[in-house]
Formats: sequence, C-alpha cells, structure tokens
Amino acid sequence: MTGIGPVEPYHPDDTDGPHEDTPTDLLWSKSPPATTRWAALPRSRRRLLQALIIAAAATGAFFALRPTPVTQATPNPYPWPAGVTSLHYKGRGPTPATYRFEIDVARGSPVTVHQVLAGLPELGATTTPPLPLTVRAGSPRLITVRISVYKCAALPPALDLPHLDLLLSNRTARQQQSFLFGGAYPRDLWTDLRASCFPNPASAAPTSPVEDTRHDLTRR
Repeated sequence: MTGIGPVEPYHPDDTDGPHEDTPTDLLWSKSPPATTRWAALPRSRRRLLQALIIAAAATGAFFALRPTPVTQATPNPYPWPAGVTSLHYKGRGPTPATYRFEIDVARGSPVTVHQVLAGLPELGATTTPPLPLTVRAGSPRLITVRISVYKCAALPPALDLPHLDLLLSNRTARQQQSFLFGGAYPRDLWTDLRASCFPNPASAAPTSPVEDTRHDLTRR
C-alpha cells in the first residue's frame, strides 16, 4: 500500500550545502550611500540629471501658479428689463407739443411699457399708442409722447437734461427706469414750454403764479 503522509515543514541545515539567498540586511549593508553613487556618476550625466530636475520643478511651479482661466459668462437668458431697454428721441411728432421716441429691446423676453412720466411734477405725459405697449427683442416700436404743463410758475429756469420715467416689466422683474436726453429733445421741449407758459419773450418767468392749472402746449 502506498500513501502520502502529513506534510511537515522543512528546515534545511548545513548538510544541505551552502545557502543561495543573501539576507536582506546584508544587501542594504552592501549598497553604497546615495551621495557616493551620485559622485560616481560621470559629470555629463550629473549635469543632465540636474537639468531634468530643474525643468520638472519649473513645469510644476508654472502649473501651480498659473491663474485659473476665466470662463466667459453666457448672457443671462432672463435679463432685467431696464438693462436691455433703450429709448431714443426721433424728433417732433405730427402735432405741436408731441415728441416721437423709439423703444428698443436688445435681447431676452418681451418688455412691456406700463407708464410714461414726463420726469417733472409740473409736467404730464400721454402716449400714442396707449399703454401698455409690449416691445419684442429686435423689433423696435415708435411711441409719441404728448407733454402738458400743470404749473408754469414752478418750472425750472432751464431744462438741461430732461428725462422720461418708464415703468417696464418682463418675465424677470418690474422696474422704474429714467432715460435722460440731451441735444434736440431739451431744445424742442423748452421751446414749447416757453411758448405756452411765457408767451412774452422778455419775461423769463410768469408774473403771477399759476396754481393747479393745466396748460396745453398745443395752444399757441
């Protein structure tokens, strides 16, 4: 009968011959130190390694210190109405004391004009077409504003930068925005105001105050 008995650990002794393996601590003891190995390298090899180390350090510093690129912000698809609406003076209207303006929306959802004020408590404004008026982006609309005077005595001596106050809204917000004008609109408006309130060219202001009396600028 044949068989295999239990496996037992094997412990070689000196009778088995010389050992082929070298202890680990003996290997480390035989390794020369790093400085000795560096000194043993040829000078050209040391220079090459030094150049590679410097280049690697410079590359790492470049990427570490490089500012984060600024990503170009995409336009807000739902901007505030005052930020995309412009108002341009286009000259006198078809009748006296009327003034034409172009309302333009640069982008985004349509903007609705709910109210137009003349900018001064002494002045009133009515529009054609009547409000509310909706303006779509890329499709300007013309509007005619008729100015009336409530108090001639309270008018300032001159109109340097008259303005119109518009109440605007779109799908984002509802805002009150003032539009200032220079150039032709102040001249045209002041000419009509003087003709209505100060018919005597020699007088710069009325001789007696006019209280709560509305003056139609169309009357000359």
